[in-house]
Amino acid sequence: MAAAFAITPLRAPASEAPETEAPRIVGLRHVEGRTRVALRLARASGFEVFALEDPPRLVVAFDGPAWEGAPPPPPPGGLVKAVRAGLVADGRARLVLELVRPARLAEAVQFPDPDDPSGPTILRLELAYAAPDAFAAAVGWPEGQGPLAPAPPPADPRPLVMIDPGHGGMDPGAIRGEAVEKALVMTFARDLKAALEATGRWRVALTREDDRYLGLAERVARAEAAGAAALLSIHANTVARGDAVGASIFTLAAAGSTDAETAALADSENRADVAPGDDRAVEPDAALRAVHEIGMRRALLASRGLGTELVDHLAQATPMLRGRAHSQAGFRVLKSSRVPAALVELGFLSNAQDLARMRDPAWRRRAAQALTQGLDAWAGAAAARPFAALAP
Repeated sequence: MAAAFAITPLRAPASEAPETEAPRIVGLRHVEGRTRVALRLARASGFEVFALEDPPRLVVAFDGPAWEGAPPPPPPGGLVKAVRAGLVADGRARLVLELVRPARLAEAVQFPDPDDPSGPTILRLELAYAAPDAFAAAVGWPEGQGPLAPAPPPADPRPLVMIDPGHGGMDPGAIRGEAVEKALVMTFARDLKAALEATGRWRVALTREDDRYLGLAERVARAEAAGAAALLSIHANTVARGDAVGASIFTLAAAGSTDAETAALADSENRADVAPGDDRAVEPDAALRAVHEIGMRRALLASRGLGTELVDHLAQATPMLRGRAHSQAGFRVLKSSRVPAALVELGFLSNAQDLARMRDPAWRRRAAQALTQGLDAWAGAAAARPFAALAP
């Protein structure tokens, strides 16, 4: 009965380029009672999903080289409690999803990577609850396959900071004359990456390395899938009338926004997500809602502490927005129960002094160093420890 869980789509044509890119997990999250897993493969591939027990788990097997990096931790409140990945002797890559409770494969979709339609492919799996008797009836190894050895522990225990350069691709962000937000924030993101890596205490990754569009949910998903200790989303502000000056830090609001201006800014940024997620209205049970709320409260507490430290240190390097240096609002890019997050507004494109600062390499280095010191200070705080315990 294991075949009840198996799906085997058409394989890619033999004329396609050979596989060279290692498979990796690019999304792992739990939404409205269902757990979603997104894999990036070198090309379209036949695959199968089967169930095993003791402990209960689902296994995804497909053609491919060895895995790239360690699998991310599973989302709290989801159907998956542990993730393993590796390559078996028959040349088939495997992803093992150890389950909290019996689950089934509700949907499997394979489609071209929107960032590179000519090459890699995305395999998206959606898991839902399964009745215990249905799961037990489906358990079993496919013919000729055997157990997967545990993956080795990650080689680098340092916490990861995910830097998110805002906007990109078809979404330029704010524009004032020749100044374009998506380009300015990418330049600063690279300076911040260099400053963090120079400490030797942090690993650093960017949600986008070039001028491409990413949806807001995808930015969060990339941080969660990488197991990031913190997410910093970098932006630049503007006003149509009047004048405003200074940098500011935003963290997620538990309810409402700090003020009307902050609410309007969050609404504007959220509307820039031209490709929103397809979250389904599947009602989670009370236990799952409780677990999610606990995770969100912990992340909110850690995020506010992160915002406070970033403001305190950035204020030593640059003017801050008067009266609103640290605000809370419902920015979609900050909504994670697994990764503490802050949105950094470097200044206003509509203000000549702020724009000159953002274009000044010396100022960018000072601001990047200040944010790095803020992250260092936050990492030692009690609220941050579950997310970013620095390696000895």
